[in-house]
Amino acid sequence: MNKLSSYQPNKGLTKLLGYGLKILFISILGLTNLIDIQAQAIDSYRYLAQSKIQKGFDVDFQWIQAKKDSTLLTVFLSIPHQQLSFERQADSSYAARYQLNVEIYKGFYEDENTRELAERMFIGDTIVVNQYDQTLDPNEFTQVLTTLYLPLDEYTIHMDYNYVKGWPAITGIQIDSKKLERLNPNKRRTKSTNTKSPTFKQYIPKEILQEIGLQLHPPKTQQPLYLFNTSENTTNADISFSTQEVKKVAKWIGSTNQITFSEPSYLGIPTYALDSLSSFDLVISAKTNPQNSIHTKTIQRSVLPSFEVDLSLDNQLLKSAQQFRSPFYLIELETELLENKGYHLELKSNNQVIYSLNFETYWQDMPTSLLQLDVAIEMLRYMLPEQMIEEVLKKKSADKLSWFTSFWDSKDPIPATAKNELMSEYYRRIDYAFDQFSTTSEPEGYDSDQGQIYIKIGPPKEIVRSFPASGRVIEEWIYPNRTFVFTASSGFGDFTLVNANQEN
Repeated sequence: MNKLSSYQPNKGLTKLLGYGLKILFISILGLTNLIDIQAQAIDSYRYLAQSKIQKGFDVDFQWIQAKKDSTLLTVFLSIPHQQLSFERQADSSYAARYQLNVEIYKGFYEDENTRELAERMFIGDTIVVNQYDQTLDPNEFTQVLTTLYLPLDEYTIHMDYNYVKGWPAITGIQIDSKKLERLNPNKRRTKSTNTKSPTFKQYIPKEILQEIGLQLHPPKTQQPLYLFNTSENTTNADISFSTQEVKKVAKWIGSTNQITFSEPSYLGIPTYALDSLSSFDLVISAKTNPQNSIHTKTIQRSVLPSFEVDLSLDNQLLKSAQQFRSPFYLIELETELLENKGYHLELKSNNQVIYSLNFETYWQDMPTSLLQLDVAIEMLRYMLPEQMIEEVLKKKSADKLSWFTSFWDSKDPIPATAKNELMSEYYRRIDYAFDQFSTTSEPEGYDSDQGQIYIKIGPPKEIVRSFPASGRVIEEWIYPNRTFVFTASSGFGDFTLVNANQEN
């Protein structure tokens, strides 16, 4: 007897759009820079699914002020498992290696013969997983945080990597755009010269990273505010905050300031940054309308617990047991109540802004259908009559959104939160059906017999497959009160429903 391999999305990432579909279209608008909304409009599920494929892995550089004459450089590496090459082991597990080499040179140099090496970093390991599905899941990540002290100076970084399939996306650095244009004449990955942002986040091929380098320097004015996601399972990318009474483990977010949608998170502040304040207001507003706050909280500094941050100074080329320790305040943010969009956070004293930063909530594994309203409506065909869906799709955009909002709001199990579990589960099942049941003869797996049953009823309690001596393979999906029987129709993984008996 075989059991269906269960689809296990990361906790907190399948939290659903709440308060109607306002969140959905904010998310869609945020993706229009990535998805070409042209003649072949994004009204196809398959097109949307293709647009979601991860192109590579992330490397994020960020400074943490440590001393007056030196600073702590943190390097955050995040690799989706689907970007690694796994091999099956003798014990039936799967293993993959990765290796990242970083050379840090002083200054922004032109002549490579005169450059002076300041530091080398090596980040590498072997990842072992137990199930084959984990090697393909884009939401399974390996994350590592590496740190080292550097004098306050300007640097050029060259990077090399091995055993990783995709190109890295680099954040927290600058890149020489003129050199990039010479090496990458199509300019598809050249950041606009009009932006003042120090962050360059595009997927960059290895040749460019090795040839022209990346410019890195401590910011002239550093905001002592750091965002952290909650962390249930300790990893190499976690930071420990502890007092004698309590210990919290949080996952550093990095310069992207993307917190996990519908999960609580923390704001970390070094104690020195608040020493002159007896109290302050923490104000959160929508990024598009910072004048109107949506959440305000007055905080007395004297009642804030001071945590000792424990961060290892880890460089595998130089084995060291050193630890970075510094007192921090850790303030819990009720971000699980926020919609999936951008926000502006401020610390104020006497109505004066002391510190501020922008952040966004990020739903990493948002179901594919929700990237486009027409697709999301069309995929309701497993719940609603086809004629009704056709009538809705003829409506104007605003009317379609209003209808879709009302439809799912009426089914929201917990209306007070930015989460609609029922809607999330429905569209997750469509993704699963597409991934698992698509074949050459049925390229849209959600329309197959097995796909439709999975969407409407969910995963079976048990799957039994038999191989008759004469005849085609038979597969039974067993539910508590019903069994569905399928037969292989072509021998290429597609099954046709032949019997559905009602039991009990």
